[in-house]
Amino acid sequence: MPIKSFLSPKALITFFFLLPTILLSSGCASSPDPIDHKDASRSVVFGFFDMSDAPSWGGIDWVSVKQYKPKKGYYAAAVKEGLFYHIGVPNGSFQVDEFGRNTRFYSNTRYVYNFGGKGRNKTGRIIKQPGVYFMGSYKYKNIDSGSIWKPDNFQMIKSEGPSEKVLLTKLLKIMQSDSDLSIYTHQIKRMKQRLNQLNKKRSK
Repeated sequence: MPIKSFLSPKALITFFFLLPTILLSSGCASSPDPIDHKDASRSVVFGFFDMSDAPSWGGIDWVSVKQYKPKKGYYAAAVKEGLFYHIGVPNGSFQVDEFGRNTRFYSNTRYVYNFGGKGRNKTGRIIKQPGVYFMGSYKYKNIDSGSIWKPDNFQMIKSEGPSEKVLLTKLLKIMQSDSDLSIYTHQIKRMKQRLNQLNKKRSK
């Protein structure tokens, strides 16, 4: 049950107090269908959240990517040290919806953040053909309410780094070193192609 909600057009953070049994069964958004590693029509989306200044210290555990066109759906992105990614989204329009940090043994609080924005937000990407799509790097920024009676708010501001190249290099290593991910050869091939494009841009 939520005990506090901080609302604004840009962001939402909700704190939950949950029983242990609820915590064990709670989940976040999931992909509406399994990802076939032979399916060459799927794309990679990825980005980065710096949550070092957030109250949920320690980063994030999950990111929900929302598809809003041509149909609605939700995809649960994997997360590693601020890098979030999904390697199997179809063509369509996507953006980050919610993200958060799960409760640890030392606390019964679960943090859920809404990236915010009316309609399309800054992470939005329109995928018309299979490829690799960078949703950007963002940093949590606290907004002081100026009052002890009014809760603070926050917004996710675009940051200069880590860059698309740095994050894509890291993601490629993750996929190539994981036997469950290395079978996605179509995605890996496109990631290498995108890295080559980025390297050529840098050399000009």
